[in-house]
Amino acid sequence: MRTYNFKTFTATVGLGLIMGLNISCSQNSSESIKAEIAVTAQDSEKSIYNNNAYPVNKLVCDPFDPDPVPSPKHGIKSSLWFRGFNQPIYQNVMSYISKYTHSDQTLFFNSVNVPTRMFYDGFPLESGDVVRDDLGTQLIEYFAMKFESQIVLGENDSEGLYELAMLSDDGTILKIKDPDNVITDPNANGWETHINNDGDTPTRMKCSSRLINMKKDKKIAMELLYYQGPRYHISNMLIWRKATQAGKDAYCNHSGNQYFFDPNKNSAPLKWLDLAARGWKVLGSANYLLPESGNSSSEDGDTDYNACYNGTIPAISNFQVIEQLSNEVSFSWKTDIKAVSLMMVTNLDTGEKTVTQTDNVLRTTHQIMITGLKNSTNYRFQVVAISEDLGRAISPAIDLTTF
Repeated sequence: MRTYNFKTFTATVGLGLIMGLNISCSQNSSESIKAEIAVTAQDSEKSIYNNNAYPVNKLVCDPFDPDPVPSPKHGIKSSLWFRGFNQPIYQNVMSYISKYTHSDQTLFFNSVNVPTRMFYDGFPLESGDVVRDDLGTQLIEYFAMKFESQIVLGENDSEGLYELAMLSDDGTILKIKDPDNVITDPNANGWETHINNDGDTPTRMKCSSRLINMKKDKKIAMELLYYQGPRYHISNMLIWRKATQAGKDAYCNHSGNQYFFDPNKNSAPLKWLDLAARGWKVLGSANYLLPESGNSSSEDGDTDYNACYNGTIPAISNFQVIEQLSNEVSFSWKTDIKAVSLMMVTNLDTGEKTVTQTDNVLRTTHQIMITGLKNSTNYRFQVVAISEDLGRAISPAIDLTTF
């Protein structure tokens, strides 16, 4: 980390024919921080993705599943709700979603695969922090999520009849839209409640009551509603197996936080071994395909992608201050491969983080002027580099004080 407390620092950076492009700040900032990106005549290639859609200071990448998704179109997108100060405690997932606070974080998961474990660490953010509520408290209990994706067969999965089941602590409701099962109830909007495992419970297995017929080209829209009640255990697993009947497994409706796994021994399998021997397995990352929202053809780029996809990671070099004025600072840096230009600005006095917007142009030489800074305030500046195939890197910090 480098620390500066001065009025001006200048350097000469050759950028060819430079024009100023004003890029507005990210959402929900009480400061009017903006980035003006220097554009050269050589800057013409744009990212196919809208890299403003998922700022890294509001992005949570699957903290539980180390297996990468096979493509930027695979994964599960999740929204988050949490309990506000002195709000009642509920015992069903819809009360959490309808009555609690909707977070502005975006979460992406590779799969729904959390064996029974202790829940101490919360959800880490890509910026290095963890998900917190509006009071700044680390979020480890009394929250809900809505997972959205499409269930598909992976390359190694065979066609046929499958049954689904949930293992969860606390409640879950799995809704699907199976094109082979038309829902006539107009209030359901085509959704079928396929598994209802709602309510405060230790890890409980709830099984579907009917089979789904899976084919290679079939996509089943999925909404999984989940809530975590009081600490200290958490479990959330969507599992399936090929079968001729649904809901007949001997462990359906059985529960216990030391029944399927041992949370005190790194989720060591217990009765799960019996389930695996009977053909049950977790749906993997290849079994989830993100739904299309219709924004893929936006001139700003595709928003229907997994922002946590692990692409080619750019190397950031020569990150330096060019000039500092009273409430604006200019920076330059280089990347070894083409990447978009972004900056994460942290107000060290308040802890507030802002990620500037990008023009989505891919370049290797970058120059940004950050404006709208407060006077006499301590700031931390870090480059966020995202390559054309969604590899992400965050630079070491430069700290300085405005005047």
